[in-house]
Amino acid sequence: MPAPEGRVAEREGEALPNAISDETGLPRQEPEDAGRNLLAQAFARENMQRAWKRVKANKGSAGVDGLDIAQTAEHL
Repeated sequence: MPAPEGRVAEREGEALPNAISDETGLPRQEPEDAGRNLLAQAFARENMQRAWKRVKANKGSAGVDGLDIAQTAEHL
């Protein structure tokens, strides 16, 4: 179909001629010890104390080790 008078037909379809791909890039390469800092934070004394207080306030039941709150307190 010819272009209407006054318009210039440059392309067909909806895609832009210089469209940038929306594909994601390669995954970030993290150092092998990237999780160590996270683990250190999880087991930090302050974090463990906060977790203990939350479990104690919730009257938490025995964990996988079978120890209840009182038994764990004795062990610690």
